Amino acid sequence: GGFGAVYKAWDNTLNRPCAVKESFEQDSVAGRQFLREAQILANLSHPNLPRVTDYFAVPGAGQYLVMDFVEGQDLEQLLAQAGGRLPEAQALPWISQVCDALSYLHRQTPAVIHRDIKPANIKITPPDQDYPHGRAMLVDFGVAKVFDPALRTTLGARAVTPGYSPIEQYGQGTTDSRSDIYALGATVYSLLTGEIPPEAPARAVQDCLIPPSQAAPALSPALESALLQALQMNPAARFPDAAGFKVA
Repeated sequence: GGFGAVYKAWDNTLNRPCAVKESFEQDSVAGRQFLREAQILANLSHPNLPRVTDYFAVPGAGQYLVMDFVEGQDLEQLLAQAGGRLPEAQALPWISQVCDALSYLHRQTPAVIHRDIKPANIKITPPDQDYPHGRAMLVDFGVAKVFDPALRTTLGARAVTPGYSPIEQYGQGTTDSRSDIYALGATVYSLLTGEIPPEAPARAVQDCLIPPSQAAPALSPALESALLQALQMNPAARFPDAAGFKVA
């Protein structure tokens, strides 16, 4: 990407593969954000999140995170291979795992808000005995924020992904855990319908979101209802947490 790269590398000390994320950004603000990403991830431990094992900087070159190497393909790649749409029975178990990861992130003190959930940031590992259909891994915390409910403020970079980012990430309010619910709802919508939802500012002017069942008639009414609630423009109308979304 334009801001950095991720390499598959080899850890000579531990004798295993790893991932090394390099930041191209040299200014102090970007540097602090990259260090914040390292600090956020280094203190997390969940089966559906990668671990950060080291951080270092090379003067005049860049900053680097050393992470678990996650084998597999992301959902954007799997979506393309499937012809633009995934079966409900295949996608929903992976999304349930992402809900578990979000529940874990959001109950941290302070809460960690991912802020960039989309198919390209969910990797599916090869099947094994514990995960016969592959394990979903939520990756890329480059624009994650730490939420302070007392101050109603967040720390971190500002970024949006058209179609997946809620209206509050465009500066129309404060991002919190419900912002991740919107992005995950948009991800499920695109996986099952083959269509990316309209960008949030356009929906704010005239909501042109196509009902999921119109794009994918086989979807159950309960699933359509859950998606529409997750994709509400008003954060208060969405699911209050990822556990509720998972149940629905």
